[in-house]
This record gives sequence, structure tokens and C-alpha cells, in this order.
Amino acid sequence: MMPYDRRSARRYDAGHLIVESDPIAMDRFAALGMGVTLDINEHGVRIQNTKPFTVGDRWRFSIALGDDIVDVIGRVVHVTQVLNGSFESGVEFLEIAGSDIRKIREHVIRRAS
Repeated sequence: MMPYDRRSARRYDAGHLIVESDPIAMDRFAALGMGVTLDINEHGVRIQNTKPFTVGDRWRFSIALGDDIVDVIGRVVHVTQVLNGSFESGVEFLEIAGSDIRKIREHVIRRAS
């Protein structure tokens, strides 16, 4: 049985580089880790990486969407270890610029067509 999906908008498959950094660091490119997106929408992202996050932690995420970089501050809402030993984490966007929301929407529309 599938768990109830609480997402307010459909997520779209993705496979983009994502860089995690400290949300209060002045240098947004001071990477603490890297991963790949599994799916994304304007409200959040599911990522796969090799280290576990802690639910409730806040991170700055820089996501490469083609030629665009989208910067968000997000909160980890769930973490699951998968069979290959990596981790999948759901991240809710807390702080994101309107222009970055538009970039995500445009990217999703291009991918869906």
C-alpha cells in the first residue's frame, strides 16, 4: 500500500546536480556535499546522496537546471536509506526567489512536453 502523498503539486522526474551548503554561510558555493535530484517542483525536491540528512535540518541547495542555477533554503522533511546504501531525502523549500520559482516551472514544462 502506498503512503498518502501530501504534495500540493506533482513532482517531475529530474536528474540534476545539487550542492548542499550552510544556509547562513556568506559563500553559497562553500559546498558541504553533493547529490542528484530525483524529482522536483516549485515547492520541493527529492534528492539522492551518500550521507544522511537529519529531518528538520535546514540547508542551502543550489540546483543546476540546464544553464540555470536555482538557489533555495529548504528543510529536510524525510530521509530514507535505499538498497544501494545511499539516502533519499525530501526537502521542502522555505526560501526561494520568485525568479527561481519561474525557472523551476519553465523547466518542468519543458520536461513534461
